[in-house]
Amino acid sequence: MAKHSTITFHRRGPLLIRYRSFVVCTLFVSGLALVADRLPVGEAEPLDLSFVKQFLRNRVASSKSKAACVADMKSDAEIVGPPTAETLAIWEKEYSPSAWSVRFPTPAEVINYHVQFVKQVSDANRAAMTTRLDIDYGSGEREKVDIYGEDLPEDAPLFVYIHGGYWQMLEKETSGYPAKPLVDRGIRVMIIGYELCPSVTLDELVNQIRVAGEFVLNYATEHGVRQVAMAGHSAGAHLIASMLDQQFKSAVGGEEFALLKDVYLISGVYDVQELRYTTSVNRDNLLGLNDNNVLRLSPLSMGFSHLTGDAAGPRFHVYVAEHDSEVFRSMASRMNNHLESFTLPCDLNVLPGLDHFDIVENLSKTDHPLTIAILKGFDKTID
Repeated sequence: MAKHSTITFHRRGPLLIRYRSFVVCTLFVSGLALVADRLPVGEAEPLDLSFVKQFLRNRVASSKSKAACVADMKSDAEIVGPPTAETLAIWEKEYSPSAWSVRFPTPAEVINYHVQFVKQVSDANRAAMTTRLDIDYGSGEREKVDIYGEDLPEDAPLFVYIHGGYWQMLEKETSGYPAKPLVDRGIRVMIIGYELCPSVTLDELVNQIRVAGEFVLNYATEHGVRQVAMAGHSAGAHLIASMLDQQFKSAVGGEEFALLKDVYLISGVYDVQELRYTTSVNRDNLLGLNDNNVLRLSPLSMGFSHLTGDAAGPRFHVYVAEHDSEVFRSMASRMNNHLESFTLPCDLNVLPGLDHFDIVENLSKTDHPLTIAILKGFDKTID
């Protein structure tokens, strides 16, 4: 019988839901951190607020300068302007992953199968495993994480997964499908939920994922976890790459950041300039993209020099499917080259016979090449 526990931490006021007010957020979180120091944690079993207190303190530190929100961008990057009608038609198809699968006759069938599959497997994993669900990392309705393998040792290695859906679809509840092969091998799995566009802009969403990333590493530190790996699919890969900027590294600190050993970027979006103009992805500009943020929100225009040197960053593993579109395969290759240009350890992997969706559906299988790679990554440092 699976065991489930729903944990709800103290929620902040509605004025903070989107982190739009820098000053209000800083003052509020500072006060909440002081209150947290006075909470009788020992009387609140099984709720452990110690890592929440550390997380709140880090939020104050990361908010010292509004300028810190600006990513380190390449100085030679140029903004892509509006396309011709002919070019836009090409972009519409290139940024429609379901149009490139060879498994089903129509794109709609690809999407329908994927949604049914991930829900079925995720539901089965929740029913079969010991879980800890709906743990708040922020104040939004979707700013929560689910943990699979809660019955593993407290310091078990941690795998963190961020789902795709073009920042506007899917949810953590249907994204627990990678859990079983990892939990069976002693690896705890954390699935991150997040608010969806257009209820937030993409700019706000990236900031939200920075908060989630801090939460993850605070959690790992407080539980004695020695190794963390993060993986993101499609929009999730974009969010992880965007998260790993100088602001994030400074906020979490060197020791916590060093716990992040491997990052798996799976069929990701690393340049949002072209899709900015597509109706298939950004109808009515629901992502909130403009000339002032489109480069900052494109990992291919970001600098990653802060991940090199004595305090080196994680190993990067860029994956893409044979039956991804040309633009997705090109972005994967360019992202690999971009990371390598900063002398970061990185490998590019094109998985044959797969498309944009079964490249992650197969994370439910132990014999999937990507699952095998993730397991080997943990085995390198597990005693």
